[in-house]
Amino acid sequence: MHALSYRGVAKSFGQVKAVKPLELDIPGGGIFGLLGPNGAGKSTLIRMTMGIYLPDAGDITVLGMPRTQVASAMLGYLPEERGLYAKMKVGELLRFFGCLRGLHAAEASRRAAEGLRRVGLEKWEQNKVDELSKGMQQKVQLLVALQHRPKIAILDEPFSGLDPVNAELFMELLEEILQEGTTVVLSTHQMEQVEKLCHSIALINQGEVVLQGDVAKIRRDYGARAVKVEFSDGASLTTETFADIAEQSLIHPNEARFFLRPAAHAGKVLKRLLDMGVKVSRFEEAQASMHDIFVKVVTGGNAHAN
Repeated sequence: MHALSYRGVAKSFGQVKAVKPLELDIPGGGIFGLLGPNGAGKSTLIRMTMGIYLPDAGDITVLGMPRTQVASAMLGYLPEERGLYAKMKVGELLRFFGCLRGLHAAEASRRAAEGLRRVGLEKWEQNKVDELSKGMQQKVQLLVALQHRPKIAILDEPFSGLDPVNAELFMELLEEILQEGTTVVLSTHQMEQVEKLCHSIALINQGEVVLQGDVAKIRRDYGARAVKVEFSDGASLTTETFADIAEQSLIHPNEARFFLRPAAHAGKVLKRLLDMGVKVSRFEEAQASMHDIFVKVVTGGNAHAN
């Protein structure tokens, strides 16, 4: 059974088609990455899943049930924009949201205290939310999303505002809820987190799913060989210079990345750079990363950054 299924789901705001008729299945278990550039329709799709927006067309099912028949306790949600009541005390807020999600008062209090200890905020229980730093507020918001043990947790940019130590803590918490059987839907722009955490992904662009599947398979199937070059001066480099070797070139002032054509050899890139008098300080060939594939798919294979 799929955790979430979308059949012909669409949503418009005036003349803007935020989500076009969309077909998508999100498997149960594991972490699913929902990716896309700004304005692609990800947040609209998430808000329809949470019942904040109603779709103009199509059907959404949650664990095989129509979205309209699903109890709120089955879902957990961490929005990209913080949705906390700034003047409430931290402990009071966690207990309030716990009860909203069906917990009895005593159990809501127990889980609030347990969660605060887990994220190192037990001393802040009596403080108001607006007295916390952004990183602390993000921890509280994650507890709000997870403390009722939802079947599906939808986390929109959960690592925003976190330092590396707290990002590691978040990843530990995600692993813990996975062990408890929760499916995680992760929307993020941080491709390194996608590679590290996600089992499968869907890439949405202009309201449509343009790529989906297992992360490892996508990297094999779509990840053309990538050549990364660093140099001291490459001001004269253009995408046209390497059009016969690379199907896509991402060129910056002191570094470039080339996605080789099937018959091309990485040595041709290096030779051309040296023939042009470019002073190369680093040259490496590797399988394309999810970041590379993201850029390649979204730009349609044509990108040149200065």
